[in-house]
Amino acid sequence: MRDAGRAVPALGLVMVLLVAGCRGVTGEEADPALVRSLPTAAPVPPAGSAASPSPGRADRPADPGGAGTAGTPARKKRGTGSAPRSGWPDPLPGWPGPAEPVALVVPRAGVNAPITWIGPAHDGVLDAPPLRRADLVGWDRSGPAPGEAGPAVIVGHLDTRTGPAVFARLPGVARGDAVAVVRSDGTVVVFRVSSVERARKEAFPVSRVYRVLPYPTIRLVTCGGRYDHERQSYEDNLIVYGDFAAWYRLSDFPGG
Repeated sequence: MRDAGRAVPALGLVMVLLVAGCRGVTGEEADPALVRSLPTAAPVPPAGSAASPSPGRADRPADPGGAGTAGTPARKKRGTGSAPRSGWPDPLPGWPGPAEPVALVVPRAGVNAPITWIGPAHDGVLDAPPLRRADLVGWDRSGPAPGEAGPAVIVGHLDTRTGPAVFARLPGVARGDAVAVVRSDGTVVVFRVSSVERARKEAFPVSRVYRVLPYPTIRLVTCGGRYDHERQSYEDNLIVYGDFAAWYRLSDFPGG
C-alpha cells in the first residue's frame, strides 16, 4: 500500500486528541508458538451464546456468572495453558470490552504484526504506519479498540518499492477465516471473516466500514487492484470485514 496515507478518505468523524504525531505506541509480534497453534478457520459461536450477537442486542461485556469486568479474563475451571489439538480452547464468557491491542494475527495471510496507533493526518485522511516499518499495522485509535462494540479499523501496507509488506497475502483471506488480536490485558479476541470487498478509492465505503453495531467487529484495510504508475498509487482498497467470534485467555494457548 504505497499510498497508504490516502487509503481511507476523510471520514467526517470526531477525532479526539489524535494527530498523526501521536503514532508512536507500538506493540510486538505474538509468540510464534501461539501463531502456530491458531487454526485458520475461526470458531463458530453457538447460537444464542454471548459470542453470537443478534441484531439490536445490547452490548454485554461481562457475564453476571463470575466473568468479572469487561476486559478482565474470567477464572475458569480448566486452565491447561495450551489449546486442545482439536482447535480452539474454551472461550471466555461475555464480551471483551476495551483493552489496548498489541498484535494482529491472520493465519490464512501469514500475518503476525505489531500494532501501532494511527490517526488522521494533516489533510484529514487516515494515516498509516511509515513505509520504513512495513511490518507494522496501524489501529485507528479514534474508533473502538478490537473487542469493544463497534468497528475496529486496522490499516496495513500491501507492498513497498522493495517488496511485499505486512498485508501482501491479505487478498487470499476468505469468509470464515480467523482474525486474532492479542491484547494488553492478556486476552486474545478472535473475529470471523464475514466478507471481503474491493472498492475504488474514490468510492471508499465509509458507511459500511464504520457502521456502528452493538457488538465488536473488525475491518482490515489495504490497497488492491491495478497499480497506476503515473499516480504511484493503487486504484482500489481491499477491505476485510470480520465479526466477533470468541475471546480467550492468552495463557490457554501455547506460548501464552
